[in-house]
Amino acid sequence: MKRLFCVWMVLLLLFSAVPAAAAQPLTYESDTLGFSLTLPGLTEEDVTLEERTGGVDVYHTLSREQWGGLMGSIEVVSPRSAFFSGGYDSLPYQILAMGTDRVYLWKSPGGGAATGGEELEDYSRVARALTTDVLRANLQPAHPDSLPVLNTQARLPYLTAEGGAIRPDDPLTRGELAQALYALLDADNKGASFANPFSDVTDPACAQAVAYLTSYGILTGYADGTFRPDAPVSRAAFAVALHRCQFAAPVGRYGSGDDFSDVPDGFWAKRYLNSALVLGWMSGYADGTFRPAASVTRAQAATALNRVLGRDASRTAVPEGTSPFSDLPEDHWACANVLEAAGALPEVPADIVTPPESALPRDTDAAFFLSQTEGWAVCGTSLRRTTDGGSTWRTVGQPLTLEASGLFFFNDRQGLLLGTDAQGTWQVLETDNGGETLRDFILNALWDLDFPTEAFPRDEAFWKAVVSAQLQPAGTDAVYLSVRYVPYESIYPLDFTAYAQCTITLAELGHYAVPASA
Repeated sequence: MKRLFCVWMVLLLLFSAVPAAAAQPLTYESDTLGFSLTLPGLTEEDVTLEERTGGVDVYHTLSREQWGGLMGSIEVVSPRSAFFSGGYDSLPYQILAMGTDRVYLWKSPGGGAATGGEELEDYSRVARALTTDVLRANLQPAHPDSLPVLNTQARLPYLTAEGGAIRPDDPLTRGELAQALYALLDADNKGASFANPFSDVTDPACAQAVAYLTSYGILTGYADGTFRPDAPVSRAAFAVALHRCQFAAPVGRYGSGDDFSDVPDGFWAKRYLNSALVLGWMSGYADGTFRPAASVTRAQAATALNRVLGRDASRTAVPEGTSPFSDLPEDHWACANVLEAAGALPEVPADIVTPPESALPRDTDAAFFLSQTEGWAVCGTSLRRTTDGGSTWRTVGQPLTLEASGLFFFNDRQGLLLGTDAQGTWQVLETDNGGETLRDFILNALWDLDFPTEAFPRDEAFWKAVVSAQLQPAGTDAVYLSVRYVPYESIYPLDFTAYAQCTITLAELGHYAVPASA
């Protein structure tokens, strides 16, 4: 009996030592909706997926019976161009994947967690594993296609000239808009052939651009089956296209009120016009109107598109002789932006020195050279300076309290340093003695001039919404401060960012700085 007991204990220990089979991740596939989905770290005990016409509802299994437990829905929209015409370009929806004939969206239920009591902690755990990033990485369309994104590369040309003329004050035509947006969009499928649905678009380049953009719904034709490529683009239609070419919902501003006296409630593009104003892309007129039916000129279009792309050159000085176009004088109000759109501005100002990497100290975070011999570099908390081309470096000033990401010097004494403090807030510091002492550069006046602060409850809220920032040379006496930020109303749930840019000139140093303490 004792021997039998020992054998039983040995068998029990052996079986208990065998690890339990790992739970298989939840997988789902629908031939009707045309996609498959794997959710790592989740099982049927965590979430339940129920298919319906046009989508799949995702429930938290534990709280479904008592609380409903809806976590969100995968919406399948066909054709993909209906993303805009169906009103899916709004706050509750986020694009997960693009197919050749469909677009796959995640719809947030809004409000708080659809559960309560003891299930709430488990709901939170499941929600952390069911993010849009996880869904995007693991949802596979049966027929996948590209989701185009705007190329923000400076000097990338998208506005063309003919016979040496750029026609800045002519109306932008629908065909020209199509070709400009097509040039700016990056996608793997741009070389593919797209059926041209319009008989009145005969130019091959224009036909490819129009067919491509209409397949996504970015541009549309008319009820009579025409596109009218030579027709001018209205200011309202242009504002809509600015949003659609980046698959972004229009955003609102902090507070309420009508922005334009000639844009009544119910106007088809009202929310796009207000959004373009809030984001700083377009502006109204001094009389309080927007004039939505008026044609947008090529210069106006270039200026607005550059602002969307973070390439706004409005305050860039254009030296005499820079413009290669016979009808674009240097004193034209949009000269710099038109040159930027045409790819005709210099890539880097001629008097800006780019140091070789070998001249920089190890672990350099940011650097700037004023000449072949004189430069500065930030290494961790240390600001260093060289006067012999990088052969030797000496530390200047006190240890930095910012994590630096940008440097610019106007001369051997006056310069700017960009970085984030311990709380992650962006700051700009100024020096007037080569970096020996630094002080805050107050940006409020520049914000009011260049940044869309009306979209936020206060200036600090805008600065905290900044995702990234950089200093870019605009010449020896000017530098761009370019920022990428999350608009106020799109902080949740859209993952959309916008750009803003101001120019800081040598003449402005000292005027907006906090005096150094005694």
